[in-house]
Amino acid sequence: MKCSNPDCNRGIGLVAYQRGWFSKRRYCSQHCRDAFVADAPNLQQKRKSPLLKRFVVAFVAFVGLLVPATFTMAVLAAPPAGPEAPHLPGCDRNLTDASASVAAMQVRIKSLSGVDRSEICTATRLYFLEMVKARAVTALCKSGAERERDLGRFDADVAHINDAIAALCL
Repeated sequence: MKCSNPDCNRGIGLVAYQRGWFSKRRYCSQHCRDAFVADAPNLQQKRKSPLLKRFVVAFVAFVGLLVPATFTMAVLAAPPAGPEAPHLPGCDRNLTDASASVAAMQVRIKSLSGVDRSEICTATRLYFLEMVKARAVTALCKSGAERERDLGRFDADVAHINDAIAALCL
């Protein structure tokens, strides 16, 4: 039996090499087998028809037009963006109550000038609690630049009160 490589004139001895399990071609050596298989894709590339190339180019162009058009339609069909933050019921009342309780605690702290240190500590801790509550209500109920400004002010006040508690009470 002759080697299946057309460039080889040798016969197949006791051992025959083949490519894969189901290949019917038999080669005299691994070198002949690998050399012939390496040339096979080049033969197939030469046989490609221009029709296949035109199909691939048309498909890519179609997808190139379809994807941006679909994205544009999705953006146009999307509902407009809503307001920045939903207005929760009772926010106005909660903000008013929080600011009133903070103001009441400020008045109480200012009136405790010549009182026992334990009473000042208790009042300062309560003032800290009211500030944290007011900050939470502000974070929930306000939006935009006003919210950020108020939260920054509350954060600074809370840090200041925390430092005062550490200095006076601990």
